[in-house]
Amino acid sequence: MMRLINRTSRLGEMYRNEKMEKYGLKGMHHTYILNICNNPGVTQEQLAEIIFVNKSNVARQLAFLEKSDYVKRAPDPKDGRKLLVYPTDKAHDVYPKVANILSEWNEIILEGVSSEEKEVLEKHLADMMEKAKTAVDKVNKE
Repeated sequence: MMRLINRTSRLGEMYRNEKMEKYGLKGMHHTYILNICNNPGVTQEQLAEIIFVNKSNVARQLAFLEKSDYVKRAPDPKDGRKLLVYPTDKAHDVYPKVANILSEWNEIILEGVSSEEKEVLEKHLADMMEKAKTAVDKVNKE
């Protein structure tokens, strides 16, 4: 089952890369754009936790997005060691386009699946994600 989920995920990345290329985005950039627009002032550490990646990966991706004028980083006035991340106007402009690309992909892969089946599938996938998170958290504490 995980093999199929992983392959579907990789195909989704290929689809997003092709569709988002005209905006200078690829890979996981959509995740950063959506989360930063939805949580302006989020810290890099919080982003790492939200999207389940390590802090160095977040720093690299944010450096690219900052250079591309999608985000701005500023020191946290309460704790100068932390950086807060804010979307730019360019990020807000591309947000609905990115959301539409993700919606299109979901429509493509879920074509022919009933609303009820989608609800059940989403619940099972959410349960699987929580179990995976619990397992990773447990391993990290060892």
